[in-house]
Amino acid sequence: MITKDWKVSKVLEEYPQTLEVFVAATLHFKKLRNPLLRKALAPRVTVEQAARIGGVEVNELLSKLNSSVGLEYVPQNSTPADKTREQSAEFERVNRAIVETIEREEVVLDVRPIISSGSDPLKIILQTVRGMRQGQALHLINSFEPIPLYSVLGDRGFEHLTRNVQGVWHVWFFKPGGGESVHIGQNNTGENVQQYDRGGEVEGERIIELDVRGLAPPEPMMRILEKLSEVDEKTTLLVHHHREPMLLYEKLEQRGYQAVTEKVGDDYYKVVIRKQAGQKWENNVSN
Repeated sequence: MITKDWKVSKVLEEYPQTLEVFVAATLHFKKLRNPLLRKALAPRVTVEQAARIGGVEVNELLSKLNSSVGLEYVPQNSTPADKTREQSAEFERVNRAIVETIEREEVVLDVRPIISSGSDPLKIILQTVRGMRQGQALHLINSFEPIPLYSVLGDRGFEHLTRNVQGVWHVWFFKPGGGESVHIGQNNTGENVQQYDRGGEVEGERIIELDVRGLAPPEPMMRILEKLSEVDEKTTLLVHHHREPMLLYEKLEQRGYQAVTEKVGDDYYKVVIRKQAGQKWENNVSN
């Protein structure tokens, strides 16, 4: 029996004929006809999440899916109506409080054109998140509720709130707490960049300094990547840069390093790079 916890990819792999059931359920599922989007989205979405995205009742969808393959479906328990109302009221209360604090400091990303072109927007979403300062929120605009993204960004420390405005989904992703100047490449380690003001040792670490200010692209990135060969678990690379090296973060992650960047002043950024011992970086979250 197909259950709500099955991934859509599993359903389609074992029962290809169910594609027509998904498509017939709601217009949102027509995107599954696109092989690229199906490959990108289906492995990340459960049947229950797909029902929420499409705005259909999960037991109704499961009944149709099982019936289409000759299986008998036993309805699963739903959340009681009074509990749903209680959760909804609390959700709205939290929403109002959060919106008051973040809507003045947001990065807006409308991914509807990306999806309409047949592409997966996950990469640009993660790139945008990596470029945000602490205290900012990502305001994502989509044609459907991006439920799988909740866990993807949740693993990176983000909370979210969601609103449906006349069929358009607005989701704010944010990290609790304040802070204005420090950008963290992947994980918030709580590093204090100021302690690396000068070369030498910090709590037993060897500090290597590299000044790439004034160099034209791609020279700064090349110099930094070359210097990584000298950085081990007991060594920190302190880079003096004239800009925030946005394109560098992903390359560091791929090599098992983490960057913490602080804006010191106009045209001056300090970037602390450290090796993550035993850390396996997740380069492709869609797999």
